[in-house]
Amino acid sequence: MHFPPRRTGILMLLLLLLFQGASQAQDAGEITVVGSGIVEPVFQALIEASEVEAAFRIDVTGTTTGFQLFCAGEADMTTATRPISSAETTACSENEIVPLELTLGHNILVFIGNPADTELNVCLTDDELTTIYAPSSEGEITNWNQVLEEGPDLDLTVYAPDDISAEYLILDALIEGDGIRADALVGSDAQSVIEAVSETAGAIGAVRLTEAQAAGDLIRILEVDAAAIQGCQVPAAVAVEDNLYPAAETLYLYVNTGRLNEAGVQDFLEFALSDEARAVVESTGFTSLTELALQTNRDRLETAASGELPVVAAAGYTIPVGLTGQVNIGGAGEGIGLLQSAVDNFSQIAPGAVATLNVEGLPAGIRRLCNGEVDLIYTYRDLTAEEIANCEANNISLLTINTGARAIVLVANANSDYLTCLTTEALTTIWSAQSTREITDWNQVSSDFPSVAMTLFAPDTGSIDTDLLLLAASSQSLTGRIDIHLDNDPLYRAAATANVEGALTFMNWFEYQDVLANDQANIQLVAVDAGEGCITPDLNTIRSGEYPLTRPGKLVINSGQLARPEVQSILWLMFSDDNFLTFEDNGFAGLRLSDLATIRGTLLAAFEEANAAAAEAAAEEEPEATAEATAEATAEATAEAE
Repeated sequence: MHFPPRRTGILMLLLLLLFQGASQAQDAGEITVVGSGIVEPVFQALIEASEVEAAFRIDVTGTTTGFQLFCAGEADMTTATRPISSAETTACSENEIVPLELTLGHNILVFIGNPADTELNVCLTDDELTTIYAPSSEGEITNWNQVLEEGPDLDLTVYAPDDISAEYLILDALIEGDGIRADALVGSDAQSVIEAVSETAGAIGAVRLTEAQAAGDLIRILEVDAAAIQGCQVPAAVAVEDNLYPAAETLYLYVNTGRLNEAGVQDFLEFALSDEARAVVESTGFTSLTELALQTNRDRLETAASGELPVVAAAGYTIPVGLTGQVNIGGAGEGIGLLQSAVDNFSQIAPGAVATLNVEGLPAGIRRLCNGEVDLIYTYRDLTAEEIANCEANNISLLTINTGARAIVLVANANSDYLTCLTTEALTTIWSAQSTREITDWNQVSSDFPSVAMTLFAPDTGSIDTDLLLLAASSQSLTGRIDIHLDNDPLYRAAATANVEGALTFMNWFEYQDVLANDQANIQLVAVDAGEGCITPDLNTIRSGEYPLTRPGKLVINSGQLARPEVQSILWLMFSDDNFLTFEDNGFAGLRLSDLATIRGTLLAAFEEANAAAAEAAAEEEPEATAEATAEATAEATAEAE
């Protein structure tokens, strides 16, 4: 049957209204999910694998529209390929929606090369990748000697993802310019790119990590130098989570905590954050999370279920103009660099306020904190029950914020295979002053070691790294030996260690990254055994505290002082994104940018609670003060009359 255009439009409108009515009738008990089309296959696969009996309705809207619907209260969950923005957080807050941020996996783009190109076994920098893929390179950059400073005379063949793929968007974001070179060859799928690269000398391609790993020896995966201070990075989930590998995007899920009690929601989320879910994520072509990231998700879900989830804070606090007042800081000397940086930054932002730093050691710092003499302290451990009780006796409640951890790593000569792993007992023997001129041969450290002369390189006398090494290895405050080669330059110490069999040195984690960035050859990173097996230092083992030579850092704050703008401001400044590198500059590893946002959320909640308590206390004092003033005035008037 043929309908005129006008009647067709009316019928379509009626059908649409009927469909909407049916849809609304089915809304009761439904969990509405909107957001990214890239994340949708992962979410759908998790639903199916979870076998949870919950009614999910999924609409692909894109990340930005998804956040708009979610923060307007029109969706219970939203998926995204980026974190929620400050404006979106504000929109959620205005509608009394507290979002629970979870991560599901990663989409990691890797660069692959022909395995026969051994002369191209390089780590590509951002600039070199731009040179290869930039739009301006079309027809101009055709040889590897135009890309690498000392590159071979080898034709460059460039393969790229399809321009409608998520991988293309990652590549485009990484490369300077609008889009990528038009003469890049595009395969019909990842497998065709892998086959082409494996058959073409001088070829480079870009595919997902899971696809490259499945290809095995057909190709080789190239490393990327994300930042000079971090060195070359093998593409992996841990590198993405530590903000060290740039060619990737994380898959996010945001949940309205007000909907956690809906049937099946909690069960689904618990499955999505389980170890079993890793295989589901990998089956969709994405890379699963590390165990540490999964545990972080679980902790967030548990906190949200308890109703204590802090507001996600990309912004939310403004340091007042013309700020005055004084902040008093104390605690352990290990944190002096970090604390001094905070004081210096604060004095520039708020010149009218004063931050006083007085590090007298941890016992004195805790005593002054519990006496109300300082507003916050730095500590390398949790306070004991007795110390907390002392604070509570003075009506002082505490807030603890992690600042990351200081970690000392050992670097040995690569030919000294007996130094691959050392016990903490051996480290105490090697580096403490009691071994001076007594322990000079490796066989004296362990009968399992060969008789090889020990050559030790260390920072100058008085280095905090020496103190931290001996404290972590022995649990005692010991003096370092001085019958060794002393030099504060970690690059020099690493180079000297590389030249002598039996040589050993140590440095903090970030100094080691400098050594890697310097392409130092013939060295090995030493694992440490504290009685539970050899643990190699990396950001995961440092963050979790598994690596024995790790010393956690914490700020312990007098919560009652958090109503004061000057205390609020210095803490907000300290944990701002702009201050992120200050932690690294002072040797603190393990914090992520996402951790800073979580900390700021905790601070916002603490500020609000402290402000409310202060306002309540002021309201209680006002009637008493008024009554006292009235009584005094009445007494004076009576005296005058008499």
